[in-house]
Amino acid sequence: MDNNMLLLEDYFFWSTKTLSKTGNANGHKNQAAMKKNTIQVFLFYFLILAFVSCEKEELTSPNVETPPNEEFIPIYSFFVAGHTYGNPLNIQYGLHPPFVNHISFLNNYPTLNLGILTGDIVPYSTQEYWDAAELDIDNFSVPIHIAAGNHDRGPLFENNYDYYYSFKKENDLFIILSPTNWNIEGAQKQFLIETIDNNYLTVNNIFIFSHELIWWTPENEFGNVEINYRPQYPGSTNYWSEINPILDSLTNNVVIFAGDMGATKNVSPYMYYKNDNITLIGSGMGGGEQDNIIIIEVDQEGELNYRLLGINAEVPYELAKLEEYELP
Repeated sequence: MDNNMLLLEDYFFWSTKTLSKTGNANGHKNQAAMKKNTIQVFLFYFLILAFVSCEKEELTSPNVETPPNEEFIPIYSFFVAGHTYGNPLNIQYGLHPPFVNHISFLNNYPTLNLGILTGDIVPYSTQEYWDAAELDIDNFSVPIHIAAGNHDRGPLFENNYDYYYSFKKENDLFIILSPTNWNIEGAQKQFLIETIDNNYLTVNNIFIFSHELIWWTPENEFGNVEINYRPQYPGSTNYWSEINPILDSLTNNVVIFAGDMGATKNVSPYMYYKNDNITLIGSGMGGGEQDNIIIIEVDQEGELNYRLLGINAEVPYELAKLEEYELP
């Protein structure tokens, strides 16, 4: 029991005790007044109790902020979290602690149906690191999907997960990818083409997930976005020459999420870019100041509401309006 409740009980006890003494001193003519006052004390007690309860609820409620469009009613939502092992200079067993601290928040988020981790779940792909990460993942009450990062790939990942696959949720298509040296090629590229061909006529949104920001190069308009480790860039990517034309030809809304960001204070924590029907989003954690997750809410018509939430606090908070991001 907290201090507020103890104070309320003390107030109630001494108020009713005083009323009792007053009634005995003045005789039966004050009995009615005493009863009336007792009822008032009861009402006051329970009003304060309700206020304290509401105050506590505000601290734990997943409704961090009411979406600006009150007419937007999501039928489902999902979260995206990048680079979830956290800071490469301060690694631990298990997922990044600020992220773990808010698993209960996500479990209680209205309409949340699934989560996608966009790579680098573990700092090293060993049994010990995977066992610790999976213990944290098991605490989620919704299905969790993984788009493998460069730190994740290897035999241990292959024994438990698939590098690329797809599934549908409501009227939307989800595609998990694992680029080969930043490229979508070979059997994986064929899988992507066939999956889109078989579904684009019957879905609203096409969500694609990878670890690497496959649209990024040091020379293009995204070059000033600081990814986690520039030397990891192989020198070229086939996104613009081979993948973007496929997506650009669609009438569907296409959103690509990547998670190779935010690992330290010296890199960009997130990015957003939209052109025609294609939206490019990067996010991540580890820097300790702007660590983030993104919650995507989807309504009946397939419209989207993005919520970029900071997690470096006791309660997740609105870090920024994602759509207002400007390329550096």
